[in-house]
Amino acid sequence: MKKFLLFICLIVSHLSFSQQACLCSQNFDFAYQKIKDNYAGWSDKITPQNQAEFDKLTQEVREAAKKITNERECFFLQKKWFDFFKDGHLFISPITPYTVNDLPEVIASRAAKVPQLAFNETNFTQYLKENEAKLQSVEGIWESDDKAYKIGILKDKANPKKFTGFLLADRDAAWKAGKAKFEMLQVAPLKYVTNYYYADFSNEKNFTREIKNFLIIENIYKFNKIFPIPKEEINNEDLLHRIADYRIEKIDNETVFLVLPPFTLPNAPEFVQELLMANEEVLKNTPNLIIDLRNNPGGDDAAFTALFPYIATSSIIRKGGIFRSTDENIISLKHELEAIQEYPIYKERLTPKLQYVVQQMEVNKGKFINGPDKEFASGKVMANPKKVAFLVNKNTASTAEQFILEAKQSSKTIVFGENTKGLADYIEVRDWGLPCYGWRVAFSLAKNPRLAQKAIDNVGIAPDVKIGENEADWVEFVKNYLKK
Repeated sequence: MKKFLLFICLIVSHLSFSQQACLCSQNFDFAYQKIKDNYAGWSDKITPQNQAEFDKLTQEVREAAKKITNERECFFLQKKWFDFFKDGHLFISPITPYTVNDLPEVIASRAAKVPQLAFNETNFTQYLKENEAKLQSVEGIWESDDKAYKIGILKDKANPKKFTGFLLADRDAAWKAGKAKFEMLQVAPLKYVTNYYYADFSNEKNFTREIKNFLIIENIYKFNKIFPIPKEEINNEDLLHRIADYRIEKIDNETVFLVLPPFTLPNAPEFVQELLMANEEVLKNTPNLIIDLRNNPGGDDAAFTALFPYIATSSIIRKGGIFRSTDENIISLKHELEAIQEYPIYKERLTPKLQYVVQQMEVNKGKFINGPDKEFASGKVMANPKKVAFLVNKNTASTAEQFILEAKQSSKTIVFGENTKGLADYIEVRDWGLPCYGWRVAFSLAKNPRLAQKAIDNVGIAPDVKIGENEADWVEFVKNYLKK
């Protein structure tokens, strides 16, 4: 289930095609062949019931592709064909992602609805000096941690729980001094629900924490207060355990909170291992553990195995994938085997599995073969944590979903939040280079063995305890739930 743990650079020579002569059809025909011949989900996705519809779409895309040389146009044409499969592990990777921008009039309409305050840095600084004795702690001038934004934050005159963060200087014709960058509604002391406006005035609601002279809009920005001079500033303990994106935080005597990095992080397994070692005493002496997997896209399945001793109540079994045995899939895995020999960590971890799969594929071409299972022995069950809660949302995907399913083999675990993304039925993603534009095509070589009993793609894993949209502070909700 490793999503691009290593890109297997299979060098495909197409010297007869110059970049200037490239046609979209060359990429489509190449991708079509690779997917039809090697994708583990082909026979599940293309059925007698939808064959006619699929053939019609394929013909339309193939004919249209013959006339296209523009990369962007080619990408969105082929995306229509890829979308038919409804599999997030089946996709084209361009060198630079293509985006669909809204029309100027749509952006202008959104901009008109965003509040405009009559302040700039000079007159807001004067306002703060004149009213310093009456200010809330969050009011003042703040600077983003990357120095990109200097923001004023002001309490609303009509609603003492509402605050507006606004620009203190012009950025462009649309973003003038005084234009609101975000609006915050206080839901508890030092906690807010924030409506943040992006460059195109689209918005996102998120949770915000105020910690001394720091303001953290989760997953968006961190701000540092620069005026009025903060009465209390953060220390190294705050940075490590309350402000860092990926951290272990002791919330109270009964609860510890762990925010894991995305498993796509190149050194995620080592990072998590070091984080656990540095906080071993806290983990072993706290009864409730909350693991935050919100917005985790998955990646390396070795990233979370160091947590199993804290989770397991018996051995945890990782079932091997069901691989489609084809000549090209064998080539792909052999290239990977060769590539990892220069990387000791990957060599030790992956070589036995890959060698076994390749061996089984070579004597079972044209069939599906079972990859090896892996057992994580529990040893002595830890007294703490007694309860392990997982926080998940609609962006918890792929290997992060695998982590949840494996962890649920333990009787300690409870899942909170909303349905996950649903991207874990077709696994073991590898890619091939396409003839034109420097693109690559990615697809799964294997199926999840669970698929025959319970599919989750495009459905997700349902939480044991659903957290409603009106609940602002999910961590507080789970903390209180576990104490009951």
